Amino acid sequence: MGSREDFYKEAEVIKRVGKESLLEYLEVSDFFTAPASTMFHGAYEKGLIHHSLGVFDIAKELNETLDLGFSLETIAICALFHDVCKANYYVKEIRNKKINGKWHELEVWGVKDQLPMGHGEKSVYLITKYMKLTDEEALAIRWHLGPSDPGVHFNYPSGFCQKQAFKENKLVALIHIADMTESYLIASWGEPS
Repeated sequence: MGSREDFYKEAEVIKRVGKESLLEYLEVSDFFTAPASTMFHGAYEKGLIHHSLGVFDIAKELNETLDLGFSLETIAICALFHDVCKANYYVKEIRNKKINGKWHELEVWGVKDQLPMGHGEKSVYLITKYMKLTDEEALAIRWHLGPSDPGVHFNYPSGFCQKQAFKENKLVALIHIADMTESYLIASWGEPS
């Protein structure tokens, strides 16, 4: 599945100035213990780290298989850090749920966003506080949700930006496909057994 140590090992390919500062920020956040979602892929403790490592493995393999030519450093930056927006985002909550006619208190994951800025754009913002991104990397991280990004619905103008980014930048498509593949075809939906 993956661990903090695995994450650090994979991040060794990143030689960019500021990486260590970004990792220090992640260490004081809950990035390495947080879930990847509240009830979908990786909705369990450490789900986010498992998801990020899975996206990296898939993106790396697709890059090689399709001979896309992206550097391993670029793949690692985009895949490993695409969801840093989820650090300090989830909290455990107690909710009542009726099961077999009886009410039970259950501990579930909820959201308490400490920096409500959006999703991909928040990841780009947080990363660039510590480490520079190329334009191509910033676009791939920003639009990794693809058409499911809330900003592209209701014919909102950023929907046009997302479509343009996909047309002009194969890295955007690569990170999106890796994210969706890991989330919907590979990840555990709920606590892994």
